[in-house]
Amino acid sequence: MTDEEKGGSGSGTGDAKMPDPKNRTAKQSMDAVMAENVALRQQILEKDALMGDLTKQLEEANNVLEGQQKSKLIGEIMARSNFKMDELVNKSVDDLQNIRATLDQAMLPKINSTRVGVLGLDVSDREKGLTVGDMSVVTAAKRKAAAGAV
Repeated sequence: MTDEEKGGSGSGTGDAKMPDPKNRTAKQSMDAVMAENVALRQQILEKDALMGDLTKQLEEANNVLEGQQKSKLIGEIMARSNFKMDELVNKSVDDLQNIRATLDQAMLPKINSTRVGVLGLDVSDREKGLTVGDMSVVTAAKRKAAAGAV
């Protein structure tokens, strides 16, 4: 029987103390487990890096979608109200949806109203410097007569 068959190191000395076969098997198993552990740790690091990249891409995609949704809501709100852009830009999507829902419930102008027109059109007479008396035919005739008498 050779040294290798006895479980020896194969150095051929013969006087070296032979390790116990159970310890040798355990050492080989431990070495295999440690090598596998290193490989698994490397895989975990690669997967963590991949997850980080995918998370970043998902956040960017969500930001783009949220921006599109906000711009659509802002456009709808501004067309139907007197809100200014700076008031709406910093609001969350939920706040913008609540504002739009409130505008959906608002009463629309009636057909025989003096303010009929495109919704959201700036028809504020005060901002144009007009009052109801200035639009009256009777008031205009009185002013014309008063201007001619002076």
